[in-house]
Amino acid sequence: MKKRIWSLLLIMVMVISLLAGCKGKIETEDKPIADKTDNKSSDSDTAKKDDDKGSQTDEKVNITFYSTQVGMDDKFEDIIDKFEEANPNITVEYIVAGDNQLQKWMSLYASNDGPTVSLMDPINIWENQDRMLVLEHSENEWMNQVYDSAYASYIFDGDIYAIPISTQGYGILYNQRVLDAAVGGTFDPDTIRSRDDLRELFDKIEASGVPATMITGVNWSIGMHYLALTYAGYRENREIEKTVVEQSRAGTFDLANDEVFNSFMDTFDMLAEYNYNKADPLVGNIDMDAEALATGKVGTWFMGDWSWVQLKDIPNRDTEFGIIPIPINNDVNDERNSRIPASQPKGYCIDVSQNSVEKQEAGKKFIEFICFDNYAQQIISDVMGATLPYENVTATSDSPLAAATAWYTEQDRTIDISNFILMPSDFWYENGASMEAYLSGAIDRDTLAAQVSDYWKNQ
Repeated sequence: MKKRIWSLLLIMVMVISLLAGCKGKIETEDKPIADKTDNKSSDSDTAKKDDDKGSQTDEKVNITFYSTQVGMDDKFEDIIDKFEEANPNITVEYIVAGDNQLQKWMSLYASNDGPTVSLMDPINIWENQDRMLVLEHSENEWMNQVYDSAYASYIFDGDIYAIPISTQGYGILYNQRVLDAAVGGTFDPDTIRSRDDLRELFDKIEASGVPATMITGVNWSIGMHYLALTYAGYRENREIEKTVVEQSRAGTFDLANDEVFNSFMDTFDMLAEYNYNKADPLVGNIDMDAEALATGKVGTWFMGDWSWVQLKDIPNRDTEFGIIPIPINNDVNDERNSRIPASQPKGYCIDVSQNSVEKQEAGKKFIEFICFDNYAQQIISDVMGATLPYENVTATSDSPLAAATAWYTEQDRTIDISNFILMPSDFWYENGASMEAYLSGAIDRDTLAAQVSDYWKNQ
């Protein structure tokens, strides 16, 4: 009987000890930092802590990674496996975004589960910069491997809040074989320096028996990638673009009579005139449209280099594709007509509002790995077909569209559209509907301008 009592007492002591140990671990690892007042100090405190206490690599750290990059879930999990092999004391939980990407992200914050690392659009990071860590070159030498120009979309008031995953360019994609046949030789995109040049090319394509061009009538394409160019990249400088947005919000900007807006809409009208989808302009099926370009059913397509994801696995496709800049007028000396819009559409950011300093440090290690590890670079290059905005990249891509973007970048022939961050997060959705109505002929240009102006006044 006595032995039984002693056994029970020993078990109780062991249970109490275990509970105390678990409590200590939770308080050490998972205690969130206070609401951010100065996230620069958070990063500085981390550096000081490392100096005082030495490396934290012996501590087990669990972090989370949330991504809005479509089509990469399985591949990100592969990269995480490699990272955890190299960093056995860090565990990364991958959170799948699903269809309602922004809503899910905000719901995680509402439940106090803000991800340690998130891959988001610049506008999302800008709108939530108070939650995010300011990233300092002086404390993270690996940041020097990112091209300075690639940070543009993630610098707010002089501070860097994210690391870009890629540089992506867009414009008028073309099928080389179809255009070679149309021009009776090797088509050179440098021959297109004006809207009339593009019309002449379209006429030649049509004369060869192939529809000239194609618009995919979806809100994000024509509402953001096209319409938003009237606010970002094509004016004299970024300050003027900011002024246009401010005046639009105040209701004092005359969009209907704006030269840049009308220049883009004149070109859009021409694209619509030759549109392969003219009979059903709002069908909006990107896979069908990709197949049409890939197999030569159409000569050109307003889209971006990201569409290699759809193009590359199409059976019996052609192999050579490129990008033509969007000509917005007939001035052959206007450099805007020979440049493609390019940006860094998504970036990795680190939360400081609901993640401990230890988790922030682990998050930085994860970002360094996913950006600069050779295995990670090759996966991202293969799957996304993207241009990586880093020095000394060894990964190779089979995407001719990424090669085209890289060529324009190397030639300093890209247009900086980082002021897309000035667009409210619902810009593409609300104004995309108006652009769809315009494309289908339901409204005229004056009505379009009025609807877009009303949108701004309600912001």
